[in-house]
Amino acid sequence: MAHFGAGRAGYPATKVLLDTDIGGDIDDAVCLAYLLREPRCRLLGISTVCGQSDLRAAIADAVCRAAGRVDVPIVAGADLPLQAIPLYPTASGAGALSRWAHGSFEAGDAPAFLYRHISENPGQVHLVAIGPMTNVAQLFMRYPDAAGMLAGLHVMNGYFGVRALPDPMWNWNSWADTTASRIVFAAEVAVHRAITVDVTETVTVDADVAADVLPADDPLCRAVLDFGGAWLSDTGQLTLHDALVGVNVFCPEVCTLRRGRVRVGAQDGQTAFTPDDAKGNVDITCDVDRAAFWRILRDTLGSGPHVPTPHA
Repeated sequence: MAHFGAGRAGYPATKVLLDTDIGGDIDDAVCLAYLLREPRCRLLGISTVCGQSDLRAAIADAVCRAAGRVDVPIVAGADLPLQAIPLYPTASGAGALSRWAHGSFEAGDAPAFLYRHISENPGQVHLVAIGPMTNVAQLFMRYPDAAGMLAGLHVMNGYFGVRALPDPMWNWNSWADTTASRIVFAAEVAVHRAITVDVTETVTVDADVAADVLPADDPLCRAVLDFGGAWLSDTGQLTLHDALVGVNVFCPEVCTLRRGRVRVGAQDGQTAFTPDDAKGNVDITCDVDRAAFWRILRDTLGSGPHVPTPHA
């Protein structure tokens, strides 16, 4: 198998760190698979976050190994948020670990891990954060110069739709650690993009379309389907929230953006946006070219012949 981490076919490599709560929703695993196969991505490392971060690290390792990648360092990060929440999320996909080669992990120092890679590559690293913002917030609190050394920060966070959310938990990455979300949204980064729930939910498709983008004869895609199988069967949906974050790093033209400031509610993590082209620090998504996104994902991971219709 070709090594996808150093760039190929004339593509320059982009250095990426991934912070993820892989192990529940399938979209974290799809995002990781995309980064492993994206020819321009040099994946420097992975940190995991949220309940049972050790099992989440094992799942990330299993997905990397399924892609033939044993060179990606992984650290199990924060297990608990910066403030208490009334539940403890578990890695529901961990039951599939018995079927895949993987390492064992104990809780480590994710902020120090991220900072080491960032400080060794100033102005070159894009941090992709697709789980609750706990590790990233601790990074910025402990290492105040980290944000300024990033080439880009790309987060799956925020909801700015016209309709009210049925429950604040739907904006999970903000609700699950409101304090961390507020810290991260305030950060000043050269490129700071928030890929938001109101846009990512429009690329959700029916679960039976999964084979189009994740062919089961490919070991990497088979691992994604195995670890995310319960999610597909329980929800009937192939959610691609986090995959859109990964694609946007390399193909920013798929999303329309608007610049401004984001305010995070103190109690429920709900987000509000104030447009400000002059003094804004965050670009949030306003729309996505679904057909272009699907083609990129399909061409990188699968062989589906069509652009699916969104889930109702």
